[in-house]
Amino acid sequence: MDEPLTSVVGVALLLLGATGAGVVHRRQHGRPGAVSLLALAPFGVLIGAGAALVRGWDLGLSAVAGAMAVIVVALAGDVLEARRRARGQRGSAG
Repeated sequence: MDEPLTSVVGVALLLLGATGAGVVHRRQHGRPGAVSLLALAPFGVLIGAGAALVRGWDLGLSAVAGAMAVIVVALAGDVLEARRRARGQRGSAG
C-alpha cells in the first residue's frame, strides 16, 4: 500500500475505534462489568490496528494491545466514577 494512503486508513481506524468505544461505553453504563468491558474489545482492536498502520508497528501485537488498553482505560474510568459518586453521596447524607 502507498505510505500516505496507509496513514490515512490508520487514522480513520483510530478515529472509528475511539468514537465507537466512547459510544458503546456510554450505552453500556450500568450493565454488568465484564459484559460491558468485553463489548469494547473490538474497538480497541481498531485503535491498535490504526496505530500500527500509522506508526509501522506489528499489526497483530498492536491490535491485541489496543483491545487490552481500551478495556483497562474503561475499567479505570468506571472505578473513578464510582468513587466520585460514593464521595458525593457521603457528602450529601450529612
